Amino acid sequence: MKKTVFLIIIIILIFGVSPRDSFSQSGHEHHDHSLHSDANKKFYLHGGVKLHFDSIVEAHEKKEEVDEASTHSHFELGYNLNKNFSIFSDIKIEGESSGHTHGGSTSTKDPEDKFFEDHKLFVNELVLNFFTDSNINLYLGKFSPSVGFDYHIFPGMYGYQKIEEYAITEKLGYGLMLNQNFGDFGTHKFNISTFFKDTTSLSNSIINDRGKTKKSDGGVSNTQDFSSYAVSLEGKNFFSLTNNFIDGFSYKIGHAKQAKGVKHLGSNAANVSLTNDEKRSSFSLAHSSLITSNLRMKIIAEYMNIEHYTGEELHDRAYMTTGIDLLYKKINIGGTYTQETNEAAEEDEAIDDKVYQVSLGYLLSKNLRTDIGYKKADEENEIKHTVGALITYYLDF
Repeated sequence: MKKTVFLIIIIILIFGVSPRDSFSQSGHEHHDHSLHSDANKKFYLHGGVKLHFDSIVEAHEKKEEVDEASTHSHFELGYNLNKNFSIFSDIKIEGESSGHTHGGSTSTKDPEDKFFEDHKLFVNELVLNFFTDSNINLYLGKFSPSVGFDYHIFPGMYGYQKIEEYAITEKLGYGLMLNQNFGDFGTHKFNISTFFKDTTSLSNSIINDRGKTKKSDGGVSNTQDFSSYAVSLEGKNFFSLTNNFIDGFSYKIGHAKQAKGVKHLGSNAANVSLTNDEKRSSFSLAHSSLITSNLRMKIIAEYMNIEHYTGEELHDRAYMTTGIDLLYKKINIGGTYTQETNEAAEEDEAIDDKVYQVSLGYLLSKNLRTDIGYKKADEENEIKHTVGALITYYLDF
């Protein structure tokens, strides 16, 4: 109860801050720590407080039909030391819900009604950037390696959830980014990094303690050496006088390897490898267009193929997500469809999961937005229907 009260106090304090500007009406695309767009400011803050109020109205078992209130919020703080050096951090507060597995929950507890319970506040990213005069950015610290699209740009109030389940996050390492502007042929970014799983004190959390990650916990990229890597190429801002489709087109191609870890079985036992290397490749496309003077449309598609997902033997997964986002003045309609294919050796695990979700949003003011939504999740041969509401408050200093 004390932790719930503490979390609500934090949210009230945040809502009491008056920002100067807002994020996009149709959603919150996270600030890229590699972009030096705020170089004229010493300190900047981006973010959003998202309050989910969800009800699982139909499930495989009656006990799974629960009501939940939770937050999924990010606060991105940056400080420019000078024109070459900057520090970027992403602080995250989120709760685990029955309708959002966040990578697969191992809890054996029965679902129950929750009101801002089981939340964790932690450092998602903490990066030192060095910018050269030749469009090269070197970075070092805790970050999310770049492979597919940022999961926050997928439309719909539940759009981020399925993508976040398999996203690579909270890694320690370093990388290099090269940005080039080719005029009408667009701006392109090449990003390469090497990393391992965070096993420092930053892997812990407050409000609710999730525990400090140790090398002995095992898992992919939990190696404490730079045997894992990610590489991606992305482009946008194309221009054509004869082809309107080219103008709003963007793409991203990515590949990553997360090296297998080991788990120590005791002082009298050898270190035993429990995983395989995980390898993934992705291809992502998006297009934004102005249908009329008041109507904007964005379509998005991403294919992510993962060999030995989380290092599991003979568990290869493929995710195909498509989505559409329509913005008319202050009204927004968005949704996605994700199909997950699990090519497992065991017949009962070789299934296709499907998640549909759609929401209707309205911008109450330039910083405050509300949505109502519906999600149908057909996962592991069980179907859940969820309805909910979302309140979002955007911050931009």
